[in-house]
Amino acid sequence: MGHNFAKLRELSETRGLDLLIVHALDNIEYFTGVRTIGDAALLLTYSRRDDVARLYVPLLEYHRYRDALPGFIEVYAVSKFVKPSGIPVVSMDWKEIVVKASEGFEKIGVDVSQGGPLQLTIYKALGERAVDVSQDIWKARMIKSEEEVLAIKEAVEVTTKGIQAVVAELREGVTEAFLAGVFEHATRRRGAEGAAFEPIVAFKPNNAYPHTLPGNRVLSKNDLVLVDVGVKVRGRCSDITRMVIWGRPSEDEKRAIEAVVEAANTAIDAVKPGVKASEVYEVAAKVLEKYGLREKFIHGLGHGIGILVHEPPYLRAGSEHVLEPGMVFTIEPGVYEPGKYGVRVEEDVLVTKSGVEVLSRGLNLVIEAT
Repeated sequence: MGHNFAKLRELSETRGLDLLIVHALDNIEYFTGVRTIGDAALLLTYSRRDDVARLYVPLLEYHRYRDALPGFIEVYAVSKFVKPSGIPVVSMDWKEIVVKASEGFEKIGVDVSQGGPLQLTIYKALGERAVDVSQDIWKARMIKSEEEVLAIKEAVEVTTKGIQAVVAELREGVTEAFLAGVFEHATRRRGAEGAAFEPIVAFKPNNAYPHTLPGNRVLSKNDLVLVDVGVKVRGRCSDITRMVIWGRPSEDEKRAIEAVVEAANTAIDAVKPGVKASEVYEVAAKVLEKYGLREKFIHGLGHGIGILVHEPPYLRAGSEHVLEPGMVFTIEPGVYEPGKYGVRVEEDVLVTKSGVEVLSRGLNLVIEAT
């Protein structure tokens, strides 16, 4: 995935900032195009006055970033004690780096409201000079480039193959954990950089928890299998949920499945530029209300996907996000009966100039395995 440095420069000019300081790891990944690993401290600065960008990284990360980045981004290694020759080493702590980088600047944009190892350090070093540009960055990130959309489509395709591999391994006695491993193996073989999140393969009644983890529960007669999975390809995520029917579902389960599928499809039909995210949520909620299941829908309808698997826009009650072409997000209504079963389906969709494109349409929302 290429860098988005031009958007950093554009943000600085639009907001009239003397200096930009970026510390959130996912923002640094977005602007540099280099995948962040772990939770190491990183700092990206851009001076509009000098038109100079500098990236400060731990010593062990220096060559990885230097080899990947264009020459106009200066890369410095931060190390107080080890100073190899041929590497520009900064022998200061992170607060000192922020203080020095901000000398002579008054209007300094910072993604200060986003989490990261240096969040408090930057806040203490800059005080009232800090102008929070977190929402400006999110606004830029919400509109995906063609390259990003292609990467998400690739991630969706790989995820679909992984779900099909899981379905092929279904048999009575198999465990949730084993099937999660099947998904990971199948997707790694097909080019996934890794999982976008911990894979969820859940049988009854474990699937009654919207967030759960696969364990040693075994597949039994007349079960429902919830598969909620995603991968990263070229730095961008997918997130897909499918219901797999194993045996004969009860009448209540059939009704829940029918309601959730109708809610998903109706909500997707409502997606178009200019519509509020909360309005799409309400469309799905009203379908579930028709079935008498609205109170069983206990989470938002969807979330953006990109570098992170959960990022703006969020489709939920009260959301003021207005949908725009280039946004990519999930549509995932669900119904949960504690102690019995849970039903959820999830599509990944792209807002287009004229409406919506379903990126994950290649696999039925409900799969009958037997």
